[in-house]
Amino acid sequence: MRDFLKKHPFLPAPMEGVMRPAVIGACNFLQLTPVWVTPFFRVTEHVPKARELKKFLQPFGVQDHRVILQIMGKDPQRLADTASLAMELGAAGIDLNCGCPSNQVVRHGSGAGCMLNIDHTARIIAAVRRSIPESFFSVKTRLGFYDAAECEKFLPCWEAAGQPDLFTLHYRTAVEGYRRVPGREERLAAAGKLVSRALVFGNGDVENIQEARELMQTAGLAGVMIGRGFWHDPYILARAVDPLQSAEAPNAAAARQKLWQQLEALPFEKEVWSRGSAIEMASLIMGPDSPEAQKLKAQFRSSGH
Repeated sequence: MRDFLKKHPFLPAPMEGVMRPAVIGACNFLQLTPVWVTPFFRVTEHVPKARELKKFLQPFGVQDHRVILQIMGKDPQRLADTASLAMELGAAGIDLNCGCPSNQVVRHGSGAGCMLNIDHTARIIAAVRRSIPESFFSVKTRLGFYDAAECEKFLPCWEAAGQPDLFTLHYRTAVEGYRRVPGREERLAAAGKLVSRALVFGNGDVENIQEARELMQTAGLAGVMIGRGFWHDPYILARAVDPLQSAEAPNAAAARQKLWQQLEALPFEKEVWSRGSAIEMASLIMGPDSPEAQKLKAQFRSSGH
């Protein structure tokens, strides 16, 4: 997986609430990406049973895609056992979420809360690495909880603890949330120098491949993880990794329309694809004021909701 990423340095960012099975199925039908990083799988009071984890992984297509399972939690052994089980079920690697800024997540000591307890997180990283010594293992984090300089303490510590293959660094701090802040390139360049062995990918507000390549060059990164930019231009990764497909791939506007046509054709089915889900995806892909989103909102209102 590490060698694969050296040749394919762009990844779709995991997005909780967006990567529903129906949406991933449509993306795979259109062959938009050869690799997925899943939204976080929360590990709490127990190690998941194989059938539970298999159900979570199945929509991403572990048979013909490289699927990296992102895990979140605070118990080192449960996370380690979950990682081992996921690899047995066909995952291509494990990613540890140390950056989700949700207050609920932080209160439970996971996500961005990992940056508030550096030593405990180091124990988690060490335990996961012991459970999958030969497998791909990455850590996704922000540059700090309150201040971007905090990574000077935790990045070297976490790398030494478990030798992750990759650090994906979101350039904001937890308290900065998702608002735009200046100095992305400078922050990522400084943070990347703290990592000695692992690959370093950047993340945050990247809208196109040209911007991604410029960020890689300016900040000295090995790659970039792209979030909303992927949904604004669904063929963005396909164009970047396959020269043949690049010439044939639709432009951003046509790409959005092509993905939306796949989603629009889906029947509404409880717990699979709802009108509410369709409105959210239409707003994300086509725009909140687009005819597609407005039409669905009108239908939703007329149905009595």
